[in-house]
Amino acid sequence: MIKIFLKFILPLLIAVAVLIILHQCDSNEINFVDADHPNIQYFGRFNFSDPKNPEFDWPGIYIKAQFWGTNCSVRLKDGNNDYNVFIDNQLTFVLRTTSDTLYRVAQFLENKRHSIMITKRTEASFGKGVFSGFVFENGGRIFKPQPAKLRRIEFIGDSFVAGYGNEGPDPKCDFSRETENNYSAYGPVLARKLRAEYHIIAASGIGVVRSYGDTLTHHGKTMPQVYPLTCFNDTLIYDDPDWQPDAVVIRLGRNDFWRKPYPKKSLFQNTYLQFLKSIRAMYPNSYLFAISGPILQDPNSSYISWAVKKFKETSDKKITFIRIPSILKRPQDFGCNWHPNVQGHIKIAEFLEHKIREKLLWF
Repeated sequence: MIKIFLKFILPLLIAVAVLIILHQCDSNEINFVDADHPNIQYFGRFNFSDPKNPEFDWPGIYIKAQFWGTNCSVRLKDGNNDYNVFIDNQLTFVLRTTSDTLYRVAQFLENKRHSIMITKRTEASFGKGVFSGFVFENGGRIFKPQPAKLRRIEFIGDSFVAGYGNEGPDPKCDFSRETENNYSAYGPVLARKLRAEYHIIAASGIGVVRSYGDTLTHHGKTMPQVYPLTCFNDTLIYDDPDWQPDAVVIRLGRNDFWRKPYPKKSLFQNTYLQFLKSIRAMYPNSYLFAISGPILQDPNSSYISWAVKKFKETSDKKITFIRIPSILKRPQDFGCNWHPNVQGHIKIAEFLEHKIREKLLWF
């Protein structure tokens, strides 16, 4: 009997034990996916000088992937910015970065295929972020992504485009990183309505010839100066000929007139016109939308209209000036420091939607 046990039963028991151990090891396998994996999708401006650690700082950048598994972690070096995390197209939580470099963003999921999207809520004034990839446990793995959307829009602008204070409770609140959510600003809202990818190049307070807070003796960065950059807080020139937007929506000029003495009319007009020409040089086939409003007193509107008219005189007709009327109600459509709240941004997106659809024939 002992001989039978040693010859037949014991080897079988050992084999079963080995299979159990192997299964446990496989199920607890940790899979590191570097940032340069071809199945990770990036939207917005990234500095890929180090492809395994791309840097970014513009608001609204987003990263997407498809994975199989029950949990997912993100390798992210930041500490100052906030991010939305969407699992299977549902906002699961807001990631408020700290000194940590690894964040678990999904757990206890059904063991099947899932999607993840991470969007940057905050703007470049809070500093850069560095994304180093994903970590999957229990045998999780990444898949080939879904096809990219065919339509593309770029939004250029100031605090209205960045989403400054749009999640603030009322106009009296003070701005903070917690009150800014670019995903709910009118640019991304409009892009989703139009089923388009988007890039956001925006900074609160920025102007065309001078920015908010500038005086006769002190001048900060202006949009024509920083627009060519991959990151606001860097000097690397952006160059991605493969990403050509169908439309570029520009909302600038309000901050130039934050306080008297105002810039000279001719200076503002000619600088704005040259900026339009620089955008056209980068995007030869894009339709340009130069907009102003929705502010009651907006002295830059007529100046922008003049620049658009002059631009058309160069035989370039793919441009339109749009003056957004005062469609926001006080105080219910405003967040921090009298900037549009989420409801206000939706109203702006709805106003622009049919005008852009009409020009681009996006029906």
